[in-house]
Amino acid sequence: DRNATSHIAVCALPNGKVLKLGKKAQFTHNKYKGIRKRFQKRKQFMKLKDSKRKEANIIRDLNHKISTKIVQAAKSNGIGIKLEQLKGIRKTKKQAKSFRGTLHSWSFYQLEQFIEYKAKLLGIPVIYINPKYTSQRCHKCGVIGNRTKKKFYCQCGVVEHADVNAAFNIAKA
Repeated sequence: DRNATSHIAVCALPNGKVLKLGKKAQFTHNKYKGIRKRFQKRKQFMKLKDSKRKEANIIRDLNHKISTKIVQAAKSNGIGIKLEQLKGIRKTKKQAKSFRGTLHSWSFYQLEQFIEYKAKLLGIPVIYINPKYTSQRCHKCGVIGNRTKKKFYCQCGVVEHADVNAAFNIAKA
């Protein structure tokens, strides 16, 4: 499961363990958002350009590290990788005005490309699935439950982190 907020990637492994990767990305985006705001007010456009480049480099490095961990986990468990097909999500996703900046600074495609090429080098298959209801459907009983921010509640009694629930649903698909 790939996310724009909180952890960039949440991976469910066949042994029931969960990898939560990339918590630093949201902090980095927020930090550089403030820095860019100050440079824009002062009309320091060269520094603004440098800060954008620096943020992009940090996120690229983070995506490389995350993709390496995901591919290594797949290799060590002898499994393939399933990802959500997120093509066109910026156009189709309903968004609050406050969420637009987060959505448009989300580098899900870059992470996808890094995972793909690293998996291809090791001969690990990458499969894409439909992301519809992955974080709203219960991974145990299959019923659509209630999601409140990052918590998922189901009528069967499951209370789970929504991204972990989504990761298990993606793994099952």
